Amino acid sequence: MNIDILIRTNRKSISISISPQGELIIKAPRRCSLEYIQTVIAKKEDWINLHRKRVLENQNLNKSIFNHEDILFCGQVYHVVFDNKIKHITLENEYCIVPQKYSDDLEKNLIKWYKKVAAPILWGRVEYFSNLMQLSPNKVRLSNARGCWGSCNSLGLVSLNWRLIMVPHDLIDYVVVHELAHLVQMNHSQLFWGVVKSVLPDFAVRRKALKKGDYLLSLYRNS
Repeated sequence: MNIDILIRTNRKSISISISPQGELIIKAPRRCSLEYIQTVIAKKEDWINLHRKRVLENQNLNKSIFNHEDILFCGQVYHVVFDNKIKHITLENEYCIVPQKYSDDLEKNLIKWYKKVAAPILWGRVEYFSNLMQLSPNKVRLSNARGCWGSCNSLGLVSLNWRLIMVPHDLIDYVVVHELAHLVQMNHSQLFWGVVKSVLPDFAVRRKALKKGDYLLSLYRNS
């Protein structure tokens, strides 16, 4: 079975996962042979095929989103229509009205619009929860991460995937709180989840709901 992404680290075991794009991702020890990795993959072939099938089914169910016939904004679906009388992308009722001149490069222009509208909304939630949690990141930025909604490093840099603007507000809040909690604990220990739960008692429900939207991370890969 072909490996799409192979990551060598100092880890002691092999990790197998499927990306939102349906790619097979293998994380393996640096000295682990390809032959042994393939042996492990062969044992997990049924699991790999099942999860790849689920990814493809999810993409098929949301074909209009992938084809840019519809867009998502804060969990709501808007149908894309073109109008040669407007200059900027606008949301009105159930429609996303796009200037006709953007039709030749729709994806590029949707990305620019998404990032523009995402920044103030995401920064606003970071400010709100930073005050609530009495935590302050050193810097916050938009990211275009391939397979995650957000991250926080040891320098206090919080990165939020601009695609978060596609999911409902309560899921945006979960990611923001999750990353801010890493300012207290960089791992996913009980202490970490205790911090998250103290702010969002229903975090597990939100986390599960966000997982169903992971396919959105495969959208607009040309950004």
